[in-house]
Amino acid sequence: MNFSKKPYVYYFLALIMGIFLCDLIFIPIPYVLILLGLLLVLLGFIVNKADYKGIFSILTLVSWSLLGMVVVELNSSLLDDHYINYKENGKSQVLTVILKEQNNSTKNFRKYTAEVTSIIYKNKQFATNGSIMLFVDKQKYNSVLTLGNEYILKLTITDPTGALNPHQFDYSNYLKRNYILQTGRVDEIISESPHASLIYSIKNFNQYLVKKIESSTLGEDSKEFLKAYLLGDRSEMKKESIDVYSKSGIMHLIAISGMHIALLFGIIFNLLTLMMKSGNRKTIIIISLLFVWFFGCLVGLTSSVFRSCLMITIYYCFELLKRTGSIYHSMALSAFIILLCDPNEIYSVGFQLSYIAVFFIVWLSPILIYHMKSKNKKINKWIVNPLAVTLAAQIGTLPFVLFYFHQFSLLSIPINILIIPYTFIITYSSIVELFLVFLPWEYQEYFSSIYDFLVKILVDSTYYISSVEPLMLKNIPLSLWELFFVSFSLIFLKNYLSGLKLNYLIPPLLCIILFQLSILYNDYHLSGKKNFIVFNHKNSLLGFRDGKKLLVVGDSTENWELVKRYIIDPYSIGERINEIQIIPSKKDKIYKWEGKKIQILNKSSKNCKDSVDYLIVNNPLIECEIVSDGTIIITGNNNKHMNRRNNNDSSKCWYTSRQGAFISCL
Repeated sequence: MNFSKKPYVYYFLALIMGIFLCDLIFIPIPYVLILLGLLLVLLGFIVNKADYKGIFSILTLVSWSLLGMVVVELNSSLLDDHYINYKENGKSQVLTVILKEQNNSTKNFRKYTAEVTSIIYKNKQFATNGSIMLFVDKQKYNSVLTLGNEYILKLTITDPTGALNPHQFDYSNYLKRNYILQTGRVDEIISESPHASLIYSIKNFNQYLVKKIESSTLGEDSKEFLKAYLLGDRSEMKKESIDVYSKSGIMHLIAISGMHIALLFGIIFNLLTLMMKSGNRKTIIIISLLFVWFFGCLVGLTSSVFRSCLMITIYYCFELLKRTGSIYHSMALSAFIILLCDPNEIYSVGFQLSYIAVFFIVWLSPILIYHMKSKNKKINKWIVNPLAVTLAAQIGTLPFVLFYFHQFSLLSIPINILIIPYTFIITYSSIVELFLVFLPWEYQEYFSSIYDFLVKILVDSTYYISSVEPLMLKNIPLSLWELFFVSFSLIFLKNYLSGLKLNYLIPPLLCIILFQLSILYNDYHLSGKKNFIVFNHKNSLLGFRDGKKLLVVGDSTENWELVKRYIIDPYSIGERINEIQIIPSKKDKIYKWEGKKIQILNKSSKNCKDSVDYLIVNNPLIECEIVSDGTIIITGNNNKHMNRRNNNDSSKCWYTSRQGAFISCL
């Protein structure tokens, strides 16, 4: 691919640069619009002048960057009638909402994204806009709420929980990227009224199919898989199952993506071709694309589904318009449209992985096929081509998988190769099974047993792969700079594979050297760090960090598997800790660290030492006044108790539930 002949690549990169710059620097939007307008006028004057071609190209790139800043500001700016302007802190309020989407559930709650159309503030009703994340208690409201319907709810609007421990997943930032600024636990559903459109009718048909699957004779694993694979419904899927698919590297099977859209288009296209032997190819393409978009609406038209539908539509639109089709054109145009509508999509892991996978399939797989092909055409078609495509996608996405998820199974590449032919079997059988769930139970049982067997093969293989610990690379740290160096080395490596000349190895080798230097620098920088950490947790959880070693002190009754997964592992990966020791805390013991004295206070103040430097207050203190000259660190939700009972200077108190983990450095 010659980038010089495809300038849209540079325009696309300039747009992304503008989106990133908007987060780094603040320029008032009026100034940006004025500058963009002046540049467009200037470009109009020099567009056909040969002497200014270089200047024209540079100004065009700058214009695209400014456009990126504009779309970020337009999407992120709050309107005057946003419901957050009418929030009453700590008070229950009545909201009118329209349910837009059902999200993945937790153990106790179903989660929904809703648009707030009105809110009662100081006994007055105001028309509003803005999205909110609703938490609906499963025990209190057993039935699934209907998408598109209008609900009047009573709830307390709260700020979403941010990352209160170092390197922890920031849920509030994730919601903010999706333009959701507040959450609310539903206390009462006052009323419900239908407010369905065609789109929501299709979405609710999805829920109807989900209920039919749940009431069928299929096994539990088959129900979970069928709902996720064909309907994109993982709302009630067990966390364990999702983790297993993720560890095995085949998460794309239960997350509706480009693979599903391409398979569906191919199935519909081939069926229509057989049925309409003398039919017009354009008619077949149009009907197939309509089916694809119907399927997209059926599964919720999430961002991953939307970009897949958009990409395949743009690709075939070139053919319908009798233009030279190119996957690069399709990728660029679909990315342009998505980012102009929602610039925060650039931060989506799914967005990045999907475009990187497609890019490397198109960019790298042809050269891999060239080196791997045999004289047997059937071997090339059924073995070499799928192998090259899988390798290209896995190679391209591997650095990003390690950067975001910090783990990778060495078996994921062979399992993805083997799963390609099995995907066709499971896809056709899933479509057939979806129709069969409408049959009476006595007719379902025979076909259900066959489908259960097919899913069992897949599930058992997935569990086996995720359980092979020696081949599972875990807790792999990768910084942003290291990600760049590895990615560019892979891109430059393609030039060597194309020409097999030694001088082509210089750029990838240089990137690898820079990658190693980055690792050495990070190791040197982090090996000298010493910290005392009080993590935000319901019980006292202390960490003593010495270079690349971490000693964790906590309650012996803790569920250490969960604590390690959500608190200790993120910290150890981010700080490149390679040795962790966990010991139980002892009541009233004074811990000494670098000349400092630390005490955990559990239930009373009689054993409190006023000479300690750090006092960690754990359980609720009913009748307790603390006397200490050191810093008081309050864990869990002891804020109210301590505000009433502490006689010391409030500036010496640190509340982990509000301020996050306490970290003391030398």
